[in-house]
Amino acid sequence: MKLRRLMWALAASSLCLLVGCMTTEEAANLDSQMENLSQRVANIERTLASEQPPEALPKRKADLETTMEDLRREIQILRANIEEDRDLIRRLNDQVQTLKLEHETKVAALPKAEQEKTVKAPSAREPTVPVAPVSVQEEDAEGSYQKAYNTFKQGDYANALTLFGKFLAKYSKTEYADNAQYWVGECYYRQEDYERAILEYEKLLKRYPKGDKVPSALLKQGFAFLNLGDKVDAKLLFKKVIKEYPHSPQAQIARRKLKALQ
Repeated sequence: MKLRRLMWALAASSLCLLVGCMTTEEAANLDSQMENLSQRVANIERTLASEQPPEALPKRKADLETTMEDLRREIQILRANIEEDRDLIRRLNDQVQTLKLEHETKVAALPKAEQEKTVKAPSAREPTVPVAPVSVQEEDAEGSYQKAYNTFKQGDYANALTLFGKFLAKYSKTEYADNAQYWVGECYYRQEDYERAILEYEKLLKRYPKGDKVPSALLKQGFAFLNLGDKVDAKLLFKKVIKEYPHSPQAQIARRKLKALQ
């Protein structure tokens, strides 16, 4: 039984490492998107600088300035998502180190003969880590989520909505569920269906109130209301982000936006 418990600890450590790798890859994707958006902002700024005075092309200039502001906002939100992912990686690494320390402590407390058994390969007759059912389910959930997320990143929001919907119908209790619900809201937001986006963000807030995406969902609700011309509710949401998550990247964005709305 002691050996089985120790092997379970090692299996849990391996699972945390796998999740950490996935999050690192996702953070790298967000870094790449942020770089692309930064380049687009720089190009727009150069275009504005080279244009004639406002009376020459006023509509073009106004459109470019609006687009530039939208891109800057997306960069800020991408940065916030990257910080969330990096925080998750740090927490998972802490869990791995804790499990590793517990394992080493238990091994050190065992008689020498039992310590030697812990480093031997598991017997073909009696596997020591019966984790196959859990592993298969986690792989299915991760694969389904990644497929939907990749579709979203490609800009195919209609199909991404379908895939995220199927994922949530089957894996609503997994660790990926709150992220999936957030990206559902993002699909509608990117399609400028701001009312539906607000409703989908609200589902995340009610179903996964402890999820990592809550600050981002509140912030994007604020931006959605702002896009609908409702500055009152937008300000309330920005203030809520600042009050409930004062040290988060989302709070920094909310403070800047509130200042701009004064």
